Amino acid sequence: MGRLGGDEFGVILSHSEDEETKDKAEALVDAIHAAPFMWEGQSIDVQVAFGAYTFQPGENADDALAAADRAMYAHKKGIKKAG
Repeated sequence: MGRLGGDEFGVILSHSEDEETKDKAEALVDAIHAAPFMWEGQSIDVQVAFGAYTFQPGENADDALAAADRAMYAHKKGIKKAG
């Protein structure tokens, strides 16, 4: 896990398939929502979006990161529509 920049973090799961990766990402979102962020006695609502992507053979890291980024923005757009 590492910070990519701004408010974006990356998690690499080795030997993980698409569905398992998405399940892990959703579990991480649930864990973040289960622990409210408090600031000066006030609970701050934190929104979380993720982009799960499975690295393909022959792909370079930049391509995989770009695909995960597109998936994250699509997920973020879905959250805003649902909210």
